[in-house]
Amino acid sequence: MKEFLVLITWLLFLAVIYYNLFVIIPEAIILGVYPYVLGITLILGIGVLVLKFVENPSFEKVIYIVLGISCLFVGFSFIQVWRNAKLLNHYQENRSYYMDDLMKITRERKYEGIHLTPEQEGIATLIEANTGIPLTNYNRATIINESKKIFDEMIEAMDQAKESIHIGFFIVRDDHIGEKFKEILKKKVKEGVEVRLIYDGKGSHRLGKSFIKGLREAGVEIFAYDAIATSILKGKLNHSNHRKMVIIDGKVAFTGGINLGDEYLGRDEAIGNWEDLCIRVEGEGAHWIQKVFLADWYYVTEEKLLDEAYFQAIQVEEVLPMQVVTSGYDTHWNEISQVYFSMITAAKESVYIATPYLILSDSMLKALETAALRGVDVNIILPKKPDLFIVGWANASFFEKLLKRKVKVYQYKDGFLHAKAVLVDGETLSLGSANLNTRSLHLDYELNLMIYDETLGREMKEEFKRYIENSVQVTLEDYKSPPISQRLKELIGRFIIPLT
Repeated sequence: MKEFLVLITWLLFLAVIYYNLFVIIPEAIILGVYPYVLGITLILGIGVLVLKFVENPSFEKVIYIVLGISCLFVGFSFIQVWRNAKLLNHYQENRSYYMDDLMKITRERKYEGIHLTPEQEGIATLIEANTGIPLTNYNRATIINESKKIFDEMIEAMDQAKESIHIGFFIVRDDHIGEKFKEILKKKVKEGVEVRLIYDGKGSHRLGKSFIKGLREAGVEIFAYDAIATSILKGKLNHSNHRKMVIIDGKVAFTGGINLGDEYLGRDEAIGNWEDLCIRVEGEGAHWIQKVFLADWYYVTEEKLLDEAYFQAIQVEEVLPMQVVTSGYDTHWNEISQVYFSMITAAKESVYIATPYLILSDSMLKALETAALRGVDVNIILPKKPDLFIVGWANASFFEKLLKRKVKVYQYKDGFLHAKAVLVDGETLSLGSANLNTRSLHLDYELNLMIYDETLGREMKEEFKRYIENSVQVTLEDYKSPPISQRLKELIGRFIIPLT
């Protein structure tokens, strides 16, 4: 009985400490150290069990040494995460100066005839206040919803490059589509085009050295955003560059949810058909995506590129209000999270959300619930079959609460839905790399486009309708008498939320 009381006391003490950590320590640091703590907790748990059932003194000594080293590693990791956050403040200051220099190269043309709704003006003001990125007007955009067409258009645009090709992907594979990109990049280098490529070291951990070597020998400048080993040592294991962008001559840009790999073409039998979205942009918006890439390039190389050739003259005369919004764990503002929250709370008629990962903060959950309860038609579409089963458990842990508040939840059944898009009232659209989950909104570097336009809004609404037609609707009937196994899965899913 005494041991039980001691255990309960310790658990309550730890709960109080954990709750207050979010007040004392910045959330980004706690989330950053989470994978280290979770891993060491598992090691400690296994070690304690082994000590309880094994009585070999030599073996016990080894276990104690392992546990001691593990605890030291957690302490080291926490210090590194904290130190990294402090170092990034210095990087952010230098990055801000660099962005100011880039701003001097390009100036957005003023257009007085644009009319945004008060809600749209509020979102545009919020983005500029948080990121320094203003609303742009002279743009042309095309939404592409078919993976093969996305890659075909990227390759065609790269083939027409005269000055530069800049590419950033979370995942780069050395496979069929990866080889096609490799060949076109090598060809363009021979033609005198500057080619730069950033890939995420963790997302692209399976990328072969021969692929990288082949590009470098051809003259392509290719760098990783933090490999796994350096991420562990720097305390950045839980942070990645999740942006996806291809920019040609600074005048044509692609961004969205798609990475460079055959699975995005539906060639992975375990996943099957792949549903994704990409947007092709020409005009001032492309200039801003170029600036985002150059800032990322500065991060991985410390090289500042300020040549006007990276920003060719804009030939677009069409007016399409558009704004680039970026976020990262080092910016302290959770910019895209604030945008999603503002869009949902400002909705008057409808909200459509497509995301493969639905991991909601309390504020985001309340925003969705409140919108639905005040009569807004709120629809969320996710894949029925996730790419990782445990992510599916985490997604499902939010369904019952949402359904009780009249939010409609659909599970896409015709393959894996990887699109990341939010459409409000048919006229305010966010599309890009950011999922509606903890990782995208608090931990990783992301890039979205905000588009304030009824025409593209109608086009995107038709896309959402297609998703819904190919989905199964989740209802409260499914939660009347859920099996214990389902509740257990959802509980386990909650534990891995800071990792998803």
